[in-house]
Amino acid sequence: METPELKNIKEITALFSEALRAVILCASPQLLESLSEIRLRAGMPVVFVTPKQTCFLQKSGRTTCLFSENLLTVSQTEIQDIVSRACGYSVHSHQEDFQNGFLTLPGGHRIGLCGTAVTQSGKLSTLRNITALNIRLARQIPGAATDVLRACFQAGLQNILIAGPPMSGKTTVLRDLIRSISNGYTGKMVTCTVVDERGELFMSNTEATGYVLGCNTDVLSYYQKSDGIRLAVRALAPQMIFCDEIGSKEDADAILEGIRCGVHFAVTAHAGSFSELSKRSQIKTLLSENAVDSVVMLGSGEKVGKIEKIMKVGEPNGQGNRDTAHSCDDYADRQVLFRPGA
Repeated sequence: METPELKNIKEITALFSEALRAVILCASPQLLESLSEIRLRAGMPVVFVTPKQTCFLQKSGRTTCLFSENLLTVSQTEIQDIVSRACGYSVHSHQEDFQNGFLTLPGGHRIGLCGTAVTQSGKLSTLRNITALNIRLARQIPGAATDVLRACFQAGLQNILIAGPPMSGKTTVLRDLIRSISNGYTGKMVTCTVVDERGELFMSNTEATGYVLGCNTDVLSYYQKSDGIRLAVRALAPQMIFCDEIGSKEDADAILEGIRCGVHFAVTAHAGSFSELSKRSQIKTLLSENAVDSVVMLGSGEKVGKIEKIMKVGEPNGQGNRDTAHSCDDYADRQVLFRPGA
């Protein structure tokens, strides 16, 4: 029986030329099932990335960690053709995606774009001469949020921030968290809203993707996070709102407004450590306003999707001005709730 991971690979490689697709599908099923990224660069070898290794694809379909002339390469024409197919042969209708630097595929997969910037009035308007693609594979992993649920939601809802470096599994954990809380992990079903700005958490064709976000969840797709949060609070009466990769002051302000209206939040952010996280201006805002109850730090590499620690965030030391930026050390009374193996 074909696994969901192999099905995903076949759906994604349907965008490729027949020759490229054939070689990729000759790779071992075990390797294909473990893929997290496929990197394509014009004139360069095809690169497979898994949590354990980065390797090149040979023309035979085998992989190697050694660079040589016998490796499978792709041309810029092939890359442009993949982009065209991913856009449904309507590149002009995806200009906003080009400005953001990526395309989202059915199933929540994402194609990162590398090319030459075209600017208008000093702002990025689109990309041309696309020379490289980073295809990131989305995964559903039931149980990915088990440790988060046990550490943070035994006594009911709270506000949490899931952080980690790129490719640390933040979206995968968040997706499983949504499903579990919506379906009643806390003892009752919770009315949830997902603000899915990039279409990665949920796709409308759930039968095809298998990404079911629970039986009591509403999804606002392709809304700006700040707009979606405010709309949800006004119109959908959620008990908890979820969104991926908060990154602006507008996002933080909307989250604070929602919390003041009695809504709980689970959000993600990029950071390699709590120290790095607390230096980001929008995170400082949330921490200084005590809007976050717990911070979940995820690992990377072979620890993708694994919880490194979960911290209960306490009051900042002292009674200083809340407008002052706090460093990690200012939150000295944060309590580690969970460590692997504890």
